Amino acid sequence: MSQMTNTINDLIGFWAALDLQVQAWAGGIHTPLGIKCFNLITYTGSSVAFLILTLFISFYLLSKQRVNEAIFLNVSLFSAWWIMILLKNVFERSRPAGEPLTIASGFSLPSGHAMLSMAFYGFLAGLLLRHEKSSRARWGAALLFIWVILIGFSRIYLNVHYLSDVLAGFILGFIIMILSLVGMDRVKSQ
Repeated sequence: MSQMTNTINDLIGFWAALDLQVQAWAGGIHTPLGIKCFNLITYTGSSVAFLILTLFISFYLLSKQRVNEAIFLNVSLFSAWWIMILLKNVFERSRPAGEPLTIASGFSLPSGHAMLSMAFYGFLAGLLLRHEKSSRARWGAALLFIWVILIGFSRIYLNVHYLSDVLAGFILGFIIMILSLVGMDRVKSQ
């Protein structure tokens, strides 16, 4: 049992050191233009942006008779949102020390921007790939995933999350996105 405890402590120590190294590196590359750009990017992963985008995209999907896709887009986003809130309250991790360069409230783990972006934009990428087999659809999906990564990086750059917060958000959001796509496929096949 002490071997397992030592391994867990070593892993926690590794992540804590890596978090601080990445935070120091990100702090060293701040520029006024970078802060403005990453504030714009981070906004596209905010709750306000998701509510607006979900409303418009859901209405679009419904207008095209793609009811299951509209439903499961909302399932992906709002289940990720609920799980994120639950986990933040379980872990109660403080945000990084130093001045935050954007508005952030609540606890740090997992990154809600990273988690919700992966669940939402990732789901949209999955829809693109299901409906079009063209290179344009593949490029669109790739750009959505790059955008998700930029949103996650923006949270580190703006000093409101650690690397481990963002990675946890990506992993959890990816799981929720996959489960939502699989759930949608199962409902469609019945």
